[in-house]
Amino acid sequence: MDKISVIVPVYNVRKYLKKAIYSIINQKYRNLEIILVDDGSTDGSGEICDEFKEIDDRIVVYHKENGGQSSARNYGIQKAIGDYIIFIDSDDYIHPEMILSLYEEIKKSKADVSVCGIMNVYNTKEVPQCNNTELQFICTEKEFLKELLIGEKVPGSICNKLLKKEIAEKLSFPEGKIYEDAFYHLDLIKIAKTYVVTTKPYYYYYHRSNSSTTEKYNSKRLDAIEVYAKYAKYIEKEYPDLKQEAFFRLSHSYFVVLDSMLLVDNYKKLEDYPSVINFLKKNAFRIFKNSIFRKGRRIAALALKINVSFYRKLMLEDLKRNKGIN
Repeated sequence: MDKISVIVPVYNVRKYLKKAIYSIINQKYRNLEIILVDDGSTDGSGEICDEFKEIDDRIVVYHKENGGQSSARNYGIQKAIGDYIIFIDSDDYIHPEMILSLYEEIKKSKADVSVCGIMNVYNTKEVPQCNNTELQFICTEKEFLKELLIGEKVPGSICNKLLKKEIAEKLSFPEGKIYEDAFYHLDLIKIAKTYVVTTKPYYYYYHRSNSSTTEKYNSKRLDAIEVYAKYAKYIEKEYPDLKQEAFFRLSHSYFVVLDSMLLVDNYKKLEDYPSVINFLKKNAFRIFKNSIFRKGRRIAALALKINVSFYRKLMLEDLKRNKGIN
């Protein structure tokens, strides 16, 4: 039975860490190397890692100076001895059958990467990323790229994917960036050729208010636009028939940045606000006509073109009513 290395970057997640680790050590697939990389935590998370090392001899702990999630993951890759690698974030948790399912599928299909679905966990509800949680299929890198850009059958997190070690060793996460998973996937599709996908939501992604993707705007948010502009450029050259999907994801990244800007009271004074709002206003009708966008977002694009303040009011009300984020 192959050994699977589970790499867990840890930084100041004391509140969530035990649940994450227990979900890994209780996996039905037992031949695991569980690598906990304490990335300079100051809240006692590092000590919790050391306590678990005494409980389960499959756990190895490394303490390093803070360098960010990408740095911690890259460090874990260097230390991993498994035949396969999977990344789990320390504030999320996984279904007991997740790793076994991913492993069985990757072996059966002889794929390079095995993918499962994601369950989005909010304070008041759980919502699967894909409405149909029983899909299963094998795809090429082009088909995988298409579904990755749409983001329903193949969610954009790297944590719901099992990779062959020889592939993971050729890749690294960009240090100093957020949305590092998007950068990583763009490199992954240039190497991995075959993917097996199930939409069963085995990975539980916890949406919390103080995560890097739910905070108010700072200039790091522009990493989202940067990376999906790279996707658009790559697709224009390699897969021009995926331009609609590329435009959808690039436009979505502009919405993500704008929505974070609108959480700031004086958002109009932000240096990057004019370029972001101008892109969305300029492309409002194109967004409205793009069927990949949900109906609400397509209508919102038109509302944004007419009145930003009205759009902001609707966005804040929706955030308060539906998200239920801690």
